[in-house]
Amino acid sequence: MIKEKQSRTIEWLIFMAYAVLLIVISYFHEPWYDEAEAWQMARGASIHDLLFYIPHYEGHPSLWYLILAVPAKLGVPYELGLKSIACFFAILYGWLLIFRSPFPKVIKFSLPFQYFFFYQYGIIARPYGLLILLFCLLAMAYKSRNEHPFRFVLPMILLCALDGYGIVLSGGIAVAWLWEILREKKRTGKLGTVLLDKRVWSLLVLLVLAILVILQIMPREDTYSTMQNSSNNSILLRLIYMFFVALPDCSVLTVLGCSVYLSKATIGVPMLLVGVLLGLIILFMIHCCSDGKNLLYFWIPYLFFGIFSSVVYICAHHIGILLVFTIFWLWIAWETPGCFAALRWFWQKVKISEQDQKTLTKIGHLIIYLCIGVSLYWTIGTSVLEISQPYYYGKEVAEFLKTTGLDQTTIMAEYDVFLPADSVENVYEYVNTELVAEPVAILPYYDDNICRNLNMGSKEKGYALHRMPDAEENQRIMEEWKNMGAPDVILGPMRLDLLFGDEVQMNDYVPVYEFNPYVGFWKAVPFVYNIVYKDYVYLRRDLLEQYGLQEIPKNGEERF
Repeated sequence: MIKEKQSRTIEWLIFMAYAVLLIVISYFHEPWYDEAEAWQMARGASIHDLLFYIPHYEGHPSLWYLILAVPAKLGVPYELGLKSIACFFAILYGWLLIFRSPFPKVIKFSLPFQYFFFYQYGIIARPYGLLILLFCLLAMAYKSRNEHPFRFVLPMILLCALDGYGIVLSGGIAVAWLWEILREKKRTGKLGTVLLDKRVWSLLVLLVLAILVILQIMPREDTYSTMQNSSNNSILLRLIYMFFVALPDCSVLTVLGCSVYLSKATIGVPMLLVGVLLGLIILFMIHCCSDGKNLLYFWIPYLFFGIFSSVVYICAHHIGILLVFTIFWLWIAWETPGCFAALRWFWQKVKISEQDQKTLTKIGHLIIYLCIGVSLYWTIGTSVLEISQPYYYGKEVAEFLKTTGLDQTTIMAEYDVFLPADSVENVYEYVNTELVAEPVAILPYYDDNICRNLNMGSKEKGYALHRMPDAEENQRIMEEWKNMGAPDVILGPMRLDLLFGDEVQMNDYVPVYEFNPYVGFWKAVPFVYNIVYKDYVYLRRDLLEQYGLQEIPKNGEERF
C-alpha cells in the first residue's frame, strides 16, 4: 500500500511538472504561419466555407477549424485562445500516458516529454495534439472493441474528421479489424451472418463518414499545392524513407530538416544507410512485442501511411504521426496477454543461448534509452531556444507596426511570383494573387485585415487561400490593386513593376524593420532559413521623417 501511494505521488509530480513546463514554454512560443492561418480561417470564414469550401484548398478536414472557431468567433485574444486549446489537449493526453498507459515507468514517464509529443504537437498548436489524444482513447477502447464496437470506432471517426493522415491510419486499423472479424466468422462457420454483426455496422458507419470527409478535402482543379506539386526524389527513395527511415528520424536521427517536403529533401547515402539499418532494428523490436496475432493492426496501417506519404504528400513535421501510431500499437500490444510471444518464438527458432538472449535484450534496452535520451535532448534544446529567441515574426512585426503607427497607413504585401528566367508572353499566368502570405501571421493580433491586397482588403478574410487563380482573374485583381494606388508600407519584397511599371519601384521604399520569414527551430537547432534569409518592412522614402524612422541596412540574402 505504501509503495502504491509513493508510486501514485511520483506520477502526480511528473504530471504536474509536465503541465507546468508545457504552459511555460507555450507562453514563450510565437505562433507560426500554419497556426495563424487556421485561427484566421476559424475567425473570419463562415461555417459554410469551413465545411464546404476551405477544406478543398487546405487539405485538412473541418474539425480543427470548428474547434478554433469557438474562441475565435467569441473574440478571445489570439494567443490565449489558440494556446489554451493546444495545452488542453496536450495535458489530457499527457495524463492518459502517465496514468493509463501500460508501459514500464521509464517509458510512460518520458513519453509526454518526447520531442513530438511535448513540443511539435503540444506547444505548436496544430491538429496533431488532438490526434495524439484520440489515439490514446483508441488504444484504451481496443480491449473491448468486440463488446463495444462504437466506442472503438468513435475515435477513428474523429481522426478522419481531423486530419488526412487520420483517415489513412483509421482506414488501416479498420481493415485489420474487418479481417479479424471475417476470420472469426469463417472459423465458427457464421460467415453468412457477417452483415448482422454490430461490429461490421460500426465499420460501415466509419466508411460512410470517411468517404464524406474525403469528398470534403478532395483538391479542386485550382488548388495551389496540387498544381505546383513536383518531386526531386524518386518514388523508390521516398518508399525506402517512409518504411525504414521515418521511425528512426522521429526518435534519434535528423534526416529531414524542418518544413522540408520528403519529395524535395536532400538525403545523403550514408545517412540513408544508417537510417535503414536502425529502422530494421526498431521494426524487429516492435515485431517482438506482438502476440503473433495483432501484427495486422501495425502492418496494415503502417503500409497505408507509408504508401500515402510517399506517393501523395508528407512534410518533416508530419513524421511524428507515425511515432504516435506506433505508440498506439505498442499500447495495445502491451495490454495483450500474449505480449512478447513473437520474441519467445524467435528465441526458440534461432536457438540462442540464455546468455546471448540477455545480451541482445540489453542492446534493445540501450536502443530504447538512446531514443528516449535523444528525443528529450531535442525537447530541452528547442524549449531553451523558444525562451531565448523568437520562433516566428508575426507578433514582433505586429508590435512594430502598432508602436510606430504604421498600421494606420496603407499596407500591401508580397504576392506569389514564379516568373521563369526567360521572357513570357502572359505574365499573369506566373503569379498568384490569392497567395499573399506575409501578413497572415501578423493579422491575428488585429481585429481586422489591415492589408489592402490580401483578399482585396476584406476586413474578415485575413487568411491566404491556397488557390491558384487563372491568368484572367490574376489580371483583373492586379488591375484593382493598381487602382488602389501605391501603398505607404510594403511587407516583404514585392514586384511593384508588374503593377505600376516604372511609375512606382522598390527603390522608392526603404527597409525600416527586419524579420525572419521562415519557421525557427527543429530538433534543438535554429532552422537554417531563419539565419540565411531575411524579409523587411518597407516604408516609402518620403514618409521616413513623418514617422520618425530611419533606413536600416540589409543583412542576409534576399529571396528575390
